[in-house]
Amino acid sequence: MNNKCSRRDFLKYAISGASLLALNSIPLSEKLFGQTKDVFAEINPHELYELEGSDYKKLIREGFDCCGGIKTFVKPGDYVVLKPNAAWSRKPEEAGNTHPDLVSETVKLCRDAGAKKVDIIDHTCDNSKSSFKISGIEEAVKNAGGNMVSLSEGDHFAEVTIPNGKILKKTLVAKQVLNADCFINMPIAKDHGSATLTLCMKNHMGIVKDRGYFHVNGLHECIADISSFIKPDLNIMDCTRILLDHGPKGPGRVKTLNKVIFGINQVAVDSLATTYFGLKPKDIGYIRIAETMGIGKTDVENFKITQKKI
Repeated sequence: MNNKCSRRDFLKYAISGASLLALNSIPLSEKLFGQTKDVFAEINPHELYELEGSDYKKLIREGFDCCGGIKTFVKPGDYVVLKPNAAWSRKPEEAGNTHPDLVSETVKLCRDAGAKKVDIIDHTCDNSKSSFKISGIEEAVKNAGGNMVSLSEGDHFAEVTIPNGKILKKTLVAKQVLNADCFINMPIAKDHGSATLTLCMKNHMGIVKDRGYFHVNGLHECIADISSFIKPDLNIMDCTRILLDHGPKGPGRVKTLNKVIFGINQVAVDSLATTYFGLKPKDIGYIRIAETMGIGKTDVENFKITQKKI
C-alpha cells in the first residue's frame, strides 16, 4: 500500500473550505507539504553545517555546496519562497533583520537554478515599506531578481488546520508558503523579550496573520504547534551578527560572529544557535516543547556538525 500522498492531497485535509477554493487556482507542487526533497530522504536531519567567514555571499554559496548544491532544493520551473526576518526598520549592522547579502545570494542561486519566481515574504511589525528599505533587503532582492511581498498588505492568507496542535488548532498562513515548491527559512538569531530568542521556529510567526493570538494563548506552545505544520525544505540561520539584548527590534548590544548555520531540521538548527548566547536548547520553551512533539532533537552534542572557515 502506498502511504505517500501529494502536497495537493495534504492541503485538501489541512486547508478549510473557502480558503481551499481560493488556493485551487494556484499551481501546487506534487510533494507532501512539510517534507524535504526525495534526495534528502536518507540524510540525517540533525546534520548541520556551520560556516564562518566575513564574505557573507560566499558563506551562502559554500553552505549550499555542503548540502549538495542549490539544485538539490530548486528545480527548473520551481516557485521558491524565502522567509527572512525583515520585520523591523533597522539597518543591517543593528542585527534586527536577516543580512541582505545572505538573502540576495540565495535569491541569485535560486534564479540560476531555474526558479520561475522567487518571492521574499514577511508580515512586518514596523511599516513594511520602511522595514524593507532600511533593512537593505528590498534593494538586494530586486538586484538579485527576486520579488518582495509584504504580507501586511493585500489578501495573502489561507486558513489551515494544525493536526498536531495542542493550543493552535487553526490559523491563517501565507498562501505563498502553502504553494511553494521550495520554502527556505532564513531567520536571524537574536534576543527576544517574550520568547527569549528568535530562531527558526519563532520566525514562522512572520507567516501567520494573527500573531497576537500566540502572545495571549501560550507563546511557546503556539510556536511549537505551528512548527509541527510548517517544516521548511531548508533552514539558513543568520548568525553573522547577533542581537544580545533589547530584542527583537533593538537597538541593543550586537556581537559579530560571522557565522551561518545550514540545516534541514529546524529544532536542530535552533538548538545549535542557542549555544551562541550561552544558553542550552531546553532553556527555550518552544524548543523544549518541539522536542516532546517529535519535531526534532536538542542533544547538540550528538549532532553531526561540519564546521568550515571560509
